[in-house]
Amino acid sequence: MKEEFFYKSLDVNNNHSVLDKFYSTLLETNRTYSFFTDWDKIISKYKKCKIELNIFNSLIGDENFDETLRHILINYPNVIPIIPLLLAIRNINFTILDFYEKQNFILNNYNFAERNLTEEEIKDIIIFFSKTGLKEFFQKLSHKSIPDYYIGVEVGLDSHARKNRSGKIMEDFILGKLNIIKYKNKNSFEIITQKKYDYLKSNYGFNITNALSNRKADFILIINYKKIIAIETNFYSDTGSKPQEIVNSYIQRHSELKKLGIEFIWITDGQGWKKQQNQMNFAFERLDYILNIDFIKKGLLEEIIMSI
Repeated sequence: MKEEFFYKSLDVNNNHSVLDKFYSTLLETNRTYSFFTDWDKIISKYKKCKIELNIFNSLIGDENFDETLRHILINYPNVIPIIPLLLAIRNINFTILDFYEKQNFILNNYNFAERNLTEEEIKDIIIFFSKTGLKEFFQKLSHKSIPDYYIGVEVGLDSHARKNRSGKIMEDFILGKLNIIKYKNKNSFEIITQKKYDYLKSNYGFNITNALSNRKADFILIINYKKIIAIETNFYSDTGSKPQEIVNSYIQRHSELKKLGIEFIWITDGQGWKKQQNQMNFAFERLDYILNIDFIKKGLLEEIIMSI
């Protein structure tokens, strides 16, 4: 840690106090209102298959379910790729382990690509509906709208993207701050986002090692075409093994960049670090610049950039 950048801005006089400030100002969350569900993506997906979903409405409460399903599969093969989605499965090709007669089993391969089905394939899909519970769902649980049910499925599937959205929220915040700093300082540096380090070699002629060339940086700042700053950003709300891995990787990245004359700033936040203090303390001892959002608000990011 380069103490001279921290002591004055944080009004402290030792490294221990810097760490105390870091942990005491970690954000509880970086969730915005857009974090929970990407409705635009869900609406887009729904529009692509709303006709097929409405065709499945005819199965709701149908006492002759197998025969109606058979009719649909023969006459409307465009509904076939929708079937896995009814079980929250994106893939249209997958294998299922099917046990029978105690310990015996077979592997059933399913292909839900749109096509004209053979009688055997139709029979297999009807059995699929029965064994996965979809038949019971249509006959006993669903009462009004398969499209509405599908939207609910998509909301559930979209929750898996929240981790990516959390990272994107941090990146957007940092980009906004960088643009403010850039404008305030008369556009004295260029901001490059989400590019591999090889981009510096091919577009600016900077010397980049093979070990770094295919690695991507969240942000790269080029100051007067002479000095380079690489910035990585992330957020940890939970503990786990990944913080340890990321600390080690950033220490190595810092070392590799330093040899090329490139400065490295790590911006991270989140309550997860409070239970990973040993790792963060280790990082502070080996990295020059580690900031959280509060440190940035106090002007540290601008001070570091404009002093390099």
